[in-house]
Amino acid sequence: MMQSTGSGASWLAANLDGKTLTAWAVTGGTAGPAQVLHLQDHSKTAVAAGLRQALAGSTLPVVLGGSGLAAPQAVPAEPAKLPLTRARLEELTVHALPGLSQPAPAGLIQAAAARLTGFLRLNPEWDGVVCLPGTFVTHWVQVSAREAVSFQSALSGRLAAVVARQMVMEATGEWDKAALTEAAADGISKPELLAARLASVQAAAALGQLTAEAARGRLWGLLLGAELAAARPYWLGQNVALLAEAPLEPLYAAALQAQALPVTLADSRRMTLEGLTRTWSAS
Repeated sequence: MMQSTGSGASWLAANLDGKTLTAWAVTGGTAGPAQVLHLQDHSKTAVAAGLRQALAGSTLPVVLGGSGLAAPQAVPAEPAKLPLTRARLEELTVHALPGLSQPAPAGLIQAAAARLTGFLRLNPEWDGVVCLPGTFVTHWVQVSAREAVSFQSALSGRLAAVVARQMVMEATGEWDKAALTEAAADGISKPELLAARLASVQAAAALGQLTAEAARGRLWGLLLGAELAAARPYWLGQNVALLAEAPLEPLYAAALQAQALPVTLADSRRMTLEGLTRTWSAS
């Protein structure tokens, strides 16, 4: 299904998230289906090869998010006004979208910058917190008066992958909601016991005391509970927007809704495309 975006000549919108490159060919303001390319690594050579594949021999302008080719903007900053930087990537000329940085605690938003930009361009009056879960890192961004004021990050996705690997299962897959919400409550109330609780889940799974679904639910519940405990100053009493792709969206939504938080859900991929498109149109 084609999706209408901005206007203008043909170009390529692309966003890098770890080793995943998502690209859209945009013609006359209409974006074609997303191409999702899995790169061998996130080196400049691999990214350039992925872009060449997405371009399929054409010489279209490329707008690229998540690459780190542009110096990040320090917060407080307006994501909707992030400027594009012209950069070389091997033989390709790209227009790179910068990320956001924070000196203390040290923080860096790269892959999720386009997503955040798109949401705030579509919702310029949003005040509250935007949660941006990712496979490797999740960001909690405080937004006020159109500015990203500060943010806090967590490596829950990466930790889930490591622990699940030790239990010989995938981090994502079917999970038990009751197990997740119970473990999330435990993780919020006693985040200092995270390592011990994870060891217990691993042992229970090895002894056959937990199904894979229950083990996965407890694993994510404990990690998200500890993440929510650390991010409490961000979400407590705030409007929360959740911008995540499956399979992370339902995991985070369940943990947040268990805290009786009103959560606004937004299509993560659409927000990324909107961020790239509207920034290109304004440049």
